Amino acid sequence: MKPLTPPFLNQKTDVSFRFSEKLPVGLTIHCWKESANQLNGALPEFDENGLILTFINYKGDLQIAVGDGADGLQPASPGLGLLFAGNKPLQFRSSSPIHFAAIVLFIPGDWITVFMKDNLNFSKIEQVLETEENIITCRMGRRQLSLFSSVMNAELKSKGNLLEIQNHALSLLEFFLCSRHKNLSAATASTGIDNEDDLSLIKEVESYISEYYCSDTFTVDSILKKTYTSYHKLNFLFKSIHGMTISEYIRNKRIEKSKEMIADNAKSISQIAYEIGYSSISNYILAFKKIYQITPGKYKKQMDSVAS
Repeated sequence: MKPLTPPFLNQKTDVSFRFSEKLPVGLTIHCWKESANQLNGALPEFDENGLILTFINYKGDLQIAVGDGADGLQPASPGLGLLFAGNKPLQFRSSSPIHFAAIVLFIPGDWITVFMKDNLNFSKIEQVLETEENIITCRMGRRQLSLFSSVMNAELKSKGNLLEIQNHALSLLEFFLCSRHKNLSAATASTGIDNEDDLSLIKEVESYISEYYCSDTFTVDSILKKTYTSYHKLNFLFKSIHGMTISEYIRNKRIEKSKEMIADNAKSISQIAYEIGYSSISNYILAFKKIYQITPGKYKKQMDSVAS
């Protein structure tokens, strides 16, 4: 097994490797965390026959390159799990500031033979991995993100701590084997949506927006915290599906709702603006006019004349 080496980064970086240990159960775990203005780093390679299971989480924009990157970069999601061959170079790149963390779990071939060969889900995964360039992915849920954080924040002060880290790592491995998976290399170029997890994420966000978009405490930030997703990733998905950014989607929902409220003729323009989440009347008027090419006041007059 090759030793873990720091990823190739720009000079303005703060790299902190938490630990690199052989777990009692026979797996090897590497955990590292960094903050950098730019990222161009690779995961460790292994000479042994086996698989690498990697879980990543980050704040910023991130893309994945397989091999030397000749096949292009693919967008990644925070809270992503990736499984691929142990001898496959995998690179992570960001051209903007990023806070990045990863748990790398090496699963030796003999360990797979003993513990994983009878797992039906793994049999399906193994068939896909027979093609060299394939990477299997899944999205972590809240419990898995909590386990991820526990491992990243652990300190190897005692053997008991190592056993706790092992339990968390095995829970993450079990989760991956029992989850729905997609092949990262099977991304749909026309839409950029590469798996059902992304579509599920969009539905979750759309539902959350529909419920809370009129609240004065509702922000895009609240969506990012709820879904553990980056603004860049959500924008990418919303543009692929709706042809607009997430901010534009929320604005359109609010303005459409306000139009219905104006037609009801029960409240003033200022009341309506406040109730759909606008603290500034002028901003609301500009947004309404941008969509309907008329001010809300003039639209109200039109509705009043029709009613009379």
